[in-house]
Amino acid sequence: MRVFVLCAWLLTAALGGYLGTVWIRHGGLRQHTPGVTRLPLWLVVGHVALAVAGLLAWTVYLLGGLRSSAWAACAVVLVVAAFGFMMLLRWLPSSGRHSQAGGTAERHFPLTAVVAHGTSAGATVLLVVLVVLRRA
Repeated sequence: MRVFVLCAWLLTAALGGYLGTVWIRHGGLRQHTPGVTRLPLWLVVGHVALAVAGLLAWTVYLLGGLRSSAWAACAVVLVVAAFGFMMLLRWLPSSGRHSQAGGTAERHFPLTAVVAHGTSAGATVLLVVLVVLRRA
């Protein structure tokens, strides 16, 4: 089950990497002025950095069996999920034809990729929490 969590996390990271690539290709790094983008740079970078830190903590748990590392990964993944949910709520008004956002980078996210990333992330969070609580 622990390795399955790692696979789910890696799938989520790959989907997030795709969204990040789309965001960067459409000028997301240059659109950090309030009012220009709905996704502030601190939120995007924080989401990514914490997700990587959580994945590393989970890897340490897998390789070394340190339960404290699993608990750290669990705590971090919950914060990552909160950041991701904040980004989703900020992105929703800017997606589709009803957008007033013009050419913001996040407007180029494919809906299927956002749904796939969010679904995979939700499953990953649930699996991490279940594994950590079961091992407690």
